[in-house]
Order: sequence, then C-alpha cells, then structure tokens
Amino acid sequence: MSAHLEGAAVLPDEGGRMDEWGWTKLGTRNEPTGFIGRADELRAVGDALTRARIVTVTGPGGIGKTRIALRVVGQQQDAFPDGVAIVELSGLRNPEFLPHTVLSALGLPQSSARPVIEQLIEYFAERRALLVLDTCEHLVEAIAAFAEILVRNSAHLVLLLTSRQAVALPGEHVLVVPPMPAPDAESTEEGNDAVALFVARARAARPTFAMNDDNRAEVIALCRRLDGIPLAIELAAVRMRTMGLEQILQRFGDRFRFLAGTRALHARHQTLRATIEWTYQLCSDPERELWARLSVFAGGFTMAAVEEVCAGGELDGLDVIDLLESLVDKSVVQFLDDPDGDRYRMLDTLREFGAERLGGRAETYARRHQEFYLRVAVRAGGEWLSDQQVLWDRRLAADLDNFRVALDFAAEHPGGQAALRLVNGLWGMWLSRSRLTEARRWLDKAMSAEPEHTAEYGHALFYSCYFGVLQTDPAVQDDIVRLAAVAERLDDDRLRGRAIHARAHATVLFEPTTDALPLFADVCALAAETGDRFVLATGHMAAAGVRGGHGDPTGALDEVERGLALLEPIPEERWSRNSLRTMQVLSLFVLGRLDEAREQARAVLPSLVEQDTIMSIAATFEYLSWIAAAGREHELAALLMGGSGRLWKKVGSLLWGEAALNALHTANENILVSSLGAEQFERHYARGANLPVQVLADLARAHAPKARPPAPPDEDGSPLGPSPAANARWRT
Repeated sequence: MSAHLEGAAVLPDEGGRMDEWGWTKLGTRNEPTGFIGRADELRAVGDALTRARIVTVTGPGGIGKTRIALRVVGQQQDAFPDGVAIVELSGLRNPEFLPHTVLSALGLPQSSARPVIEQLIEYFAERRALLVLDTCEHLVEAIAAFAEILVRNSAHLVLLLTSRQAVALPGEHVLVVPPMPAPDAESTEEGNDAVALFVARARAARPTFAMNDDNRAEVIALCRRLDGIPLAIELAAVRMRTMGLEQILQRFGDRFRFLAGTRALHARHQTLRATIEWTYQLCSDPERELWARLSVFAGGFTMAAVEEVCAGGELDGLDVIDLLESLVDKSVVQFLDDPDGDRYRMLDTLREFGAERLGGRAETYARRHQEFYLRVAVRAGGEWLSDQQVLWDRRLAADLDNFRVALDFAAEHPGGQAALRLVNGLWGMWLSRSRLTEARRWLDKAMSAEPEHTAEYGHALFYSCYFGVLQTDPAVQDDIVRLAAVAERLDDDRLRGRAIHARAHATVLFEPTTDALPLFADVCALAAETGDRFVLATGHMAAAGVRGGHGDPTGALDEVERGLALLEPIPEERWSRNSLRTMQVLSLFVLGRLDEAREQARAVLPSLVEQDTIMSIAATFEYLSWIAAAGREHELAALLMGGSGRLWKKVGSLLWGEAALNALHTANENILVSSLGAEQFERHYARGANLPVQVLADLARAHAPKARPPAPPDEDGSPLGPSPAANARWRT
C-alpha cells in the first residue's frame, strides 16, 4: 500500500475514502445530523481560540467533544484565512505515523525524502491556520511532542484538540465538556438541550413522533437515565424506529447491549459499550481496578472516601489518589471544584460499567462503603448542634446519594445496628433540609431491619415521631405511645424526655389548647438534666409557639430568649438559632412591633436560604406577608404568601397545621383579596409561587415599607387574644 493510501485511510471523512468520490471538501467534516444546544460550550471554545494557541476539549466518550469542535470550526473559519484542517486520529495506533496522518489530511504529498515533520513545519510557518486533532487520548505523549514542535516553529498556528484527557502542555487551555443539563419535570424542547436532542433524533427515526403531555414524563425519565450523554441519547432515539418510549425504558436493564448504533458510526461508537471499552483499554490494570471499586459510590465522593473504601488488596502499596487523578485525566472520573472541598463523580453509565468489572467482590466494597459512611454519620449526629453544623450540613447533603446506598445495604444486611445508627446520625440533615418524608421512610426501614428495642431503636422512633408531628400526621400518635413504652422498658431518662417532647408537640396539633405548656415545662426540665440540647432548644421553641398562639406574645418572647441563651456557647450553630429567631419574628408581630419583626425577618432570611431550611423559610415568608399587609403593601404581601404556600406544599401542612396561625393566615388572605380584588390577588400569589426562593428572599429584604401601619382600634378582634397593638395589622 502506498503512503498516500495509508494516510487516506484515516482521513477525516468517516466511512471510507469519500475524498476520492468528491462528496466532501478536503479539510472539512460535514455533520450528518443537526447540531442542538451547547451554546455555552461553543462560546467558551470559540473564545479560547482567540486567546490560546493550544485548546483542548476534554470529557468522557460520547459527551460531544467532536461535535462541539466541528461546530466551532464552522463558526470560526473566517478567523483562519489560511485554512482549517481536521484530522481524525481514532484509527491511528502507531504514534510514529502521526505526522504522516496530518500531512495526508492536509492533502500534501508524501513523496519527498525530507522528514515529514519538517514539511509540516514549513507548511505552517507563516500560515494563520487552525489544525484540529480529533480523538487524541490514546496518543497523548506523541501529541504533546508534536504540538509543541509545531507551535514553537510557527507564528500563528492554532491547535484545537479533542481528547479524554488533557495533553498537559504549557499554555494549553483545557475546557471540560459536561453532560447536557438534566431536565426537570416541567422541561420542554425549548428549555432543555437533552430533551431537544432526543426529540429531534426521535423525530428523525419516527417522523410522526412529537413530545406532548402524554409522553413528557417518559421522555424526561429517559433523558435523565442517559446522564445527559449526547451519544447515549442519540443511540436511544434511534430505537424509536421499532418501539415506543415505554419499551425503551423497560429495556434499560442492560443499557450497554441495548443501545446499539448504526453502521454509519465509527467502530468505537457502534455501541455504548464500545465507547466505554475504548477508554477502558487505555487504562492500566491498577486504574481499571480502581474504576471498578469506585462503582460502589453514588452521586459523588471525596478523596478521603476513596482512600478509605478503595485502597488495599490488589492496590496494596499503590497510591489510590494518584490512580484517581489518572482516571480524571482519562475522563473516567470528573473533578468537581466544590467550595467545601474537592469532590469527584462518575457518570452513571461509567459507574455501571465498573460495577460489571467488580463482579463477585461487590459486597466486600459495598460493606467498606457502608462502614465509611456510618462513621461519618455517627460523628455528624454527635456534632450537629455545634459550631461545625454548617459544614456538616453541606457535607451530608453532598453525600446524600452515598448515604442512601449505605442505608440500603445496612437494611439488607442487618447487624451491629448499622441501619439505626446511620439514620439516627443523619437526623440534623433530614431536619435542616426538610427531608422529612424520606427520613421517615429510612427510619421505618431501619427499625424493621433491627427491631430489638435498644436505645438506638428508641431514638429512631423518636425522630420518626418528631418528623411525623412536623408533618401533622395523626398516625404518629400511636408511635408516641410506643416511644414512651420503650423509654420505660429501657429505663432511659433521655428517651423519657423525648417521649414527653413528642407528646407535647402532638397535643399542640391535635388538641389545640394550652394543655401542652406543662408538658413542655417537664420536657425542658428533663432535657436539662440529661443534657439533651436539641430537645431543650426545640422545647422552648414550641412553647413559644403555644404562648404566642394563645394570646401571650410576651411569654413567647421570653421562651425564645431562653432558647437563644442556651445556644450562646455555640455561636455558629444555625438550625435551632434560626428557628428560634423565626419564632421571634412571629412574637414581635403579634405584639405589634412591626418594624422590629420586619428587620428580624430580613436579618434571618439569608441564613435560612443558605442552609435551605424550607419550613423556616416558608414561615418567614408568611410572617413577612402579614407584616407587609399591615403596612398596606398588598402586592408584596400576596407575592410572599404565594411563595410561602408553595414551600409548605413541599414539606407538610400550612404553618404546621397550628390552628391559631392558620387563623392569622386566613384573616390576612381575606384582607388581601378585599384590597386587591380576587383577580389581582391570584395573579400576585401565582407569581410569588413561581419565583425562586432566592429571588423572593431578595425582594422581601430589599422592599421598603410604604407607610406606617395605622393605630390600633379601641376593640381587639385578634384571633390571638387581648393584645391591642397587635390588631393594628388588620386595618386596611
């Protein structure tokens, strides 16, 4: 075979020597299907080409690196008057022939006896040209030397590389291509690239296909299942020729076998498995082993987790962090620059591939995974009410997927009360993130897996009761009786205090009288003896709500102050402190101290939003709505009420189902409907319900009162009882 024909075999036009047939113009690659989305990535690559001479687009196989590069080339051709050359390197195995391949792609003869590299240097010396080297990961060392030679010996040449790992050259500008954004439940073709790509390709496969309300859920589920990987989405859409969406979703048990491509694709793209195998073959044996072990993680993981879970065995004596960095370089693992510490993740498709390689060793590493996250959870539970709370909150939330995996394993392999200890350790995250329904599910699973009445079981039952009360679930009353019985059986004063605490909360909700106040007094006394700071703080908090709701706002403020004093030794603790401060807003409002109430609400909102404490955010928006209505800011009041209502629907009953607070809500709503008119009220309410929490919080904090509230009337009609100043808020 002549040198010319050898080079032509790897010309950029896929599927054979189409350059001989005149179908394409040499140095170009036409896209067989329309380009969709990726506006940010196109802009970033285009901008990088104006500032750097070596630009590398990286990411895992099938993520769309080549398509992005080709599209940018089409947009940037005018910037390179001396031409653009595109060289496909996936078929090249011997790096020795890299210069020859490039020379052939340029259409230059290889008849000269001069070294090919010299011909290339001469060719590019003064040209303002762009050289695209596509699929470089298996030739990284050769590419590095080749690129450096060309750049050093030319004045204006720019190189655009696509590779699953960076070349690591001085001045190299590296851009990582992420998956397409995952669609949410309301996503449309116009609003989400992954959905748009699937719909376009599905329509090409089946011209009658259209996304509508009947199939939206299936399309979104499929796009999410495919991790936003364009290649996977396209391969799935091709199946629309022969089956429906439901059938495709049902066949995802073996996504690698199912997503077979077509003959028009390169060999490495014939199936999704082939795409991943391509990367797998580039890894060393230790890298492959780490890849397999990393499959036990879900969502993401830290370096510390990798060291604890994945070291040893066949990797004994090797630095797993070095191996991890190698997998990052090869785009198997993604590096996440998190403000709370470096994190890593694998796309689910790559994780499943690794899990296949782990095989019969899966349980061993799943147990190591569970043990690591159990240690984290136990420590977090013990340190939640501390100055480290914010850090713990972020860390636990970031690893939620891993805790779910660990909890599942512990429930299926009971022993050592691991399931109970895990779920109990996560109590602070469940509460602060308002994940109460999920928490109760895990608590039930843990108690079912390990039903012996131990202290761990008792505390799990308490959290289940407390979270149930916060959700206003009447069924929780039977569990509260069980909790008291477990406390007595174990003769455990800490659990006794918690059982009384749960009963007092239930009394407030299901027997709306002041009868709960003596119970809360008992709770606080017993919690003080046992050092149960959580029960003590929330006891004062709940007592404040009872007093405020039954005509004693001054007593409510006193309860809040006692709770805040309790937290003085831990100034950085936020959940209990913010909850108490939110109750303080209500108490000040009821007393008619509207300016103080408003300022306190505005002061606490940023912390609530940052910690994503949904219940407290919802309550604060509600109280600010009442304050705004009292100041005749009716549009703002309706907006805030809408935002509050949407949040309450996420976590439970409006204002915890507390009767007096709901009466205030109804009275405020009536005032707003009367003042604005039903149509305008609904419009502002709906707008507030659709605004992001941060935007609504910014509006609430930035808005200045238009007028002072009017003086109170002579008679008090407040549903909270005799507080003349408080009734000022209802004047319109």
